[in-house]
Amino acid sequence: MTLLLSAPDGFASLGLRAYLRGCAMVWLAPALLGMLALGLQWLAGSQSWGDGWLMLWAFSVLLVFSPALTWFGLVLVSPLVAVLMDRGWFGYIPATALGLAVGAATGYLIGNPLAITFGAAMLAALRVILARICPQAFVI
Repeated sequence: MTLLLSAPDGFASLGLRAYLRGCAMVWLAPALLGMLALGLQWLAGSQSWGDGWLMLWAFSVLLVFSPALTWFGLVLVSPLVAVLMDRGWFGYIPATALGLAVGAATGYLIGNPLAITFGAAMLAALRVILARICPQAFVI
């Protein structure tokens, strides 16, 4: 595990099908987590517990609706991820920095700075998932 580098020509060893599978996981996982959280909150009846629980409910709703917005970031970032993986520069730090940059661009376009943190988290999670799918693409 390196912070800056990955294997040179890593995208060729990963393949497009595995990359798209990783993108689908990153795209849909927050919605599933949000639905699970909303279901648990509904079962516990946390709506009447106060303002702190209302913030947790709002965050869960945001997670449920996140695939409606994160697809744009994934479309923007995919060619850049392929280039960085091809050059061997898709470590954790470049992935998070790329997520911050694409999140900032997306946040500027939609008018909400919350996309910056979602972009960084999404790309860091994508890096982890791709490393689990194809470890040889990241071993130096």
